[in-house]
Amino acid sequence: MLALSFMLGCAHPTQTHDWSQYEGPGSEYFQQEELEFPDVTDPLEPFNRSMDAGNRFLLSYVLDPLATTWRAMTPDSFRASLVRAARNLGYPVRLVNNLLQGKLRPAGVETARFLTNTTLGLAGLFDPAKSWWGLQPFEEDMGQTFARWGWRNSTFLTLPFWGPSTVRDGLGTIGDLPLDPTTYFFLAGPVKSFITSADQVENAKRLMNTNYDAYHAIRYIWVLNRRAAIIDHESSLEPSSASETLETIYFEHFDDWFPRRARTRRVEIPSTGRKLPYQVWMQRKPAPMLYLLPGLGGHRDSASMIALAELAYLRGFSVAVISSALNFEFMLQAATNDIPGFPPADARDVHVALDAVDRDLSRRHPDKITARALMGISMGAFHTLFIAAAEDQPAANLVQFDRYVALYPPVRLRHGMEQLDAFYNAPLVFPEEERDERVVGILQKVLQSSGEQDLHPGTPIPLSQLESEFLIGLAFRMTLHDMIWVSQMRNDMGVLKTPRSQFRRSGASREILEFSFIEYLYAFALPYFSENDPEIRSVEDLFARADLHDIAPLLRANANKIRVFANQNDFLITSEDVTWLTNLLGEQRAIFYPGGGHMGNLHVKEVQNDVMDSLQDLL
Repeated sequence: MLALSFMLGCAHPTQTHDWSQYEGPGSEYFQQEELEFPDVTDPLEPFNRSMDAGNRFLLSYVLDPLATTWRAMTPDSFRASLVRAARNLGYPVRLVNNLLQGKLRPAGVETARFLTNTTLGLAGLFDPAKSWWGLQPFEEDMGQTFARWGWRNSTFLTLPFWGPSTVRDGLGTIGDLPLDPTTYFFLAGPVKSFITSADQVENAKRLMNTNYDAYHAIRYIWVLNRRAAIIDHESSLEPSSASETLETIYFEHFDDWFPRRARTRRVEIPSTGRKLPYQVWMQRKPAPMLYLLPGLGGHRDSASMIALAELAYLRGFSVAVISSALNFEFMLQAATNDIPGFPPADARDVHVALDAVDRDLSRRHPDKITARALMGISMGAFHTLFIAAAEDQPAANLVQFDRYVALYPPVRLRHGMEQLDAFYNAPLVFPEEERDERVVGILQKVLQSSGEQDLHPGTPIPLSQLESEFLIGLAFRMTLHDMIWVSQMRNDMGVLKTPRSQFRRSGASREILEFSFIEYLYAFALPYFSENDPEIRSVEDLFARADLHDIAPLLRANANKIRVFANQNDFLITSEDVTWLTNLLGEQRAIFYPGGGHMGNLHVKEVQNDVMDSLQDLL
């Protein structure tokens, strides 16, 4: 109790600027109504971070080797059957907790599922209740029961071996143990846990490696998902450019072992003197090298980069990937500016990094690179076009490319930022008194969609336009959080008021999450660049140079090497942008599909073939 009191007493309360009296540039943005970011308090943060560090060690050095061996020895179908059987054993937990919550119909469905799957499904190895009769499971546990009984909010708690939880759910886990049959057999419980989690280890490691502060990301994801799990909400479907954008989840690699075939190397960046990691898949024979740039804040090991790398590798390309200029890895190792988000400066740093990687690969693999191409997604595509525009500057003495492929680039940074902010604030249309519950309802629908429905390519995401917009805005707001955190770690400009320390970050995170993209530009980027660049005196100067119109003559001069692929209903561009890009590059070089939102049709074979065919002459 003494230690707990000490930790609670040492918490850093969130402090913020009083923007209500601010009259400087962008004051209208700081004073307009914004959606309050879902709060996740963490009074036990020092303890939780310590437990999280131990769990991450176990994940990397114990569970990952075991899971890798298990996946190598067993076929996917066999493991999937064992997972179904293990979950079938959880019937008593689900039954009792559905009954304790007064959910009689779900309890009946669970009973029908158990009897069907235990008999016709051969002890649960198969799920005929779902595949034949459409009976979906109703996942309930004692933690959810406590929440139904009134214990809605609970202190976040990271448990050793178990992972993220709360005090309520930790006690609920103890209450569920007598209902779990595996409790009564030696090692049966750990074996069941391993079987159900082995195929998720790779994703857990990716989450851990691709986030600057994995604990922060895991805490928010887990708590928000848990809040969503305790309410009931009906699914609805309203196709839109935003919901089509969410179909990016379908773009994934096919070979489970492809990510592990990459070589991760580090190369010194001349402009910073620090070493930047990159991943490379080399063909055995001489081949063109395709360099990939992720979207805004994306990591080199993100799912979309792995999928795109596999697509190119199977076509015969060697592939190298670096992290986004707005990702923590690049910001700490390769950025010359403390504040990211100004495309001309970011693109220059990316070009320098690519040159260093290319020199390293040429040294390691002489005569193995026959041509060079650069491909970027979203913000990476924006940077790709800025690099293409700089090709006629030979004094730079940086690597040149035989082809530039921009997938779903914005045209005007301002429009893109305003769209992301508007998406995040979409729930403001709800009455204030019910807004929080509606936001949690959106998150619950995401859980329901991913857990109870068989989503696959061709299946629309069962979310409305508003719900889809909010999820997109929420994801990018989390990315902005990391950008601000790392930038202020490099150069504290005095904007943030909440103290930050290694084991106390939640208060500062809440303050950072209050900033929108436009506010970030006014509070951080404008003061920084107006002090370091004599040509920038206002935010209009920033926006003017963060616009493809500013480099249009250079793009037109290099149009033969440039290919753009995008969608007409991409929320990052307007119909005027589509017309402008088509006129600038020509219809054969600027390809626009009628639907797909932002990146939402990259899983479609036709689109994939078009993209890769644009590089075919380099093979």
